[in-house]
Amino acid sequence: MELEKIEPFHTLGFRKEQVSAERVTISVPLIGNRNDKGTMFGGSVYSAMVLAGWKLCVEQARSLQLSGDVVVRDSSISFLRPMKTDLVATAVARSTPEKTARGNYAFDISVSASDDDGKTCAEFSGSYRLVSKKGKTS
Repeated sequence: MELEKIEPFHTLGFRKEQVSAERVTISVPLIGNRNDKGTMFGGSVYSAMVLAGWKLCVEQARSLQLSGDVVVRDSSISFLRPMKTDLVATAVARSTPEKTARGNYAFDISVSASDDDGKTCAEFSGSYRLVSKKGKTS
């Protein structure tokens, strides 16, 4: 599955900037994603970060010739400062994907969100799974 098939990717104005098995970067415009304070809405920040992590897992699975559905298992986010400009979310792997006891693959992903000045405004940690099409979960 591609990002273009995920509705919030379009409705929130997200754009793929860089896509590889080593790094995924997604940009989000401030316009259309503002909250009542004029800064970026936290839900838009989270969405960009979780999607960047998801896309990185998809690309890593492809590079390893693994098939299945990538799903987010759990995540955490820290909002460090208000996002007053467009956002750039950059996802990188914290480790190599590992096979789980149930035969799925676990991905440990880190994503940072930066403003136009390169200041980190949010940090995201996500655990994703590549689940076989047979419906197994870990």
